[in-house]
Amino acid sequence: AMKGIKKHWFKHDFYTCNDQKMQRLDFKYPVIGYGIFFKVVELLYQNNGKLEYDLDFIAFAISYDKDVINSVLNDFNLFTIQDEVLYNKRVLESIKEITEKSEKARASANRRYGN
Repeated sequence: AMKGIKKHWFKHDFYTCNDQKMQRLDFKYPVIGYGIFFKVVELLYQNNGKLEYDLDFIAFAISYDKDVINSVLNDFNLFTIQDEVLYNKRVLESIKEITEKSEKARASANRRYGN
């Protein structure tokens, strides 16, 4: 049931809960930091919220400098890397919400149309 996620815009209040982290990111990497952050978030959405922590691949996918990407992923407490898997709690929560909503919607459509 993950097809719907690509079409969903993640909420742009996405990082108000982490304002200070984002400010530190922007201070160290003006503009670029945000770009990398949101591109990684998009990659996570496209991969059900988890990504193999393969820096070469991520740098290739984002087409930017590997050291900067490594720093964005590791130095600002914005992402979690565990057992070579990269994720972000907020993304996982949001995907769960989206999935639950679309399943509820499907269930009520099925009731309505008697499928």
